[in-house]
Amino acid sequence: MESNKKEQGVRGVPKRRIRSNVKQVLSEPILKALVKQSMLTETQLETLIIDLLVEDNYGSHIPYDDKAAFRSRRGTRARGVSRGAFNRTLSQARRNLTRCLNTMLLLAYLGLFEFTIFRPFEEIAGRIGNYRHIRDILGDKVQLSTEDVESYRAAERMILAALDELTSSLALKSGLSKKKQSHATD
Repeated sequence: MESNKKEQGVRGVPKRRIRSNVKQVLSEPILKALVKQSMLTETQLETLIIDLLVEDNYGSHIPYDDKAAFRSRRGTRARGVSRGAFNRTLSQARRNLTRCLNTMLLLAYLGLFEFTIFRPFEEIAGRIGNYRHIRDILGDKVQLSTEDVESYRAAERMILAALDELTSSLALKSGLSKKKQSHATD
């Protein structure tokens, strides 16, 4: 009876399924590419997902002891971490996220988002939004056609290529700086 209670998740959904859903999200190629270039570690992102999304998706409060049990432990088959470890990681993630958002607000305050160097970021954000919409539509289908899968993968490859381009050292340089650097390498 005790082991059954341990494996009981939220609203009858087993912890195993919740962990599997979180793991599936974290394995998405676009998410992996984005997290590499973000201010969050993969563990911090996993912790944020568990803290924010799992509770919202299941419509019920989840105690931190249970949230800690959903988190994976890197390099081991064991599941879950202590509540203290979960809360420390959550605090780090929130601090990093707050700093990132404050940086964006600072750039907006200075009017820097109006510069053309930020347009590619806007475009990629739009592509990611469209990609997520397509993913949601395909997720509702019982069976995917070869064409569905290929168009999904093509959109994924296009976004990953655009992300690679954005992370180059030239992405955040002014047009004049880019020209100067390209003339210097010629």
